[in-house]
Amino acid sequence: MFALEKFLAPLLFPLSLVLMGLGAGLGLLWFSRWQWAGKAVVTVAAVVLVVAGHGWTANALLAPLEQGQVTFAPRGEMPPEAHNIRWVVVLGGGVGGDEHLPPTECLSDASLRRLVEGIRLHRLLPAARLVTSGGAVFTPRPAGAVMRDAACALGVSPERIAIQPVGRNTVEEVAAVAGLVGQDPFLLVTSAAHMPRALEACRKQGLHALPAPTDFQAAGSDGVWTPGDIYPSGAGLHQSERAMYEYLGRLRQRLR
Repeated sequence: MFALEKFLAPLLFPLSLVLMGLGAGLGLLWFSRWQWAGKAVVTVAAVVLVVAGHGWTANALLAPLEQGQVTFAPRGEMPPEAHNIRWVVVLGGGVGGDEHLPPTECLSDASLRRLVEGIRLHRLLPAARLVTSGGAVFTPRPAGAVMRDAACALGVSPERIAIQPVGRNTVEEVAAVAGLVGQDPFLLVTSAAHMPRALEACRKQGLHALPAPTDFQAAGSDGVWTPGDIYPSGAGLHQSERAMYEYLGRLRQRLR
């Protein structure tokens, strides 16, 4: 079931829907008499591609997921309730499997940003341990192990790192973390768009997680824009797909 979900979910991403629509429309145009239907399907697919690839659409999808979240201790001053924290938990966000590259090169953009933020918070809490989480999904090494090696390469002492090399998705990762942290409060580091889903999984496990979001993707409302914001882009399409991934993940998690 897990593998089936991983292969079927991308079919609901904007680019996949557009390509299927274009394929169906071209098939109607070339191999049927339903010319009007083919033109309509191709037109709709093209409109969806333009809309999904625009930054405004991506922001509209990501903003509700990131709404109200702020960076934990952005100026390096820990709030009073954080001084007794013993764990800084970093959830995995994808890794590569090339063992010939340094571990920092094997992290996805999301994993790298999460790890860097986890290390920053870890250094502000001398008594806490850094927890790198995540199992092996489509790579030979668990994500937690790769992130542990990357943290060591960035100067974290191995003795201050705890690894949880299990969990193929958010629910399984949080369940593994629960066996380590118990009822202790801990900082939960993950992407801002992923944080609502991660906190929901923590609540179901009865964990005391303090959100420490990073990897913010939605553009701020500071009024600053560039000419490139007018046009659709591959980056906008990627962000729209990232938002759809989170919405599908939340739906799947609630259905379970």
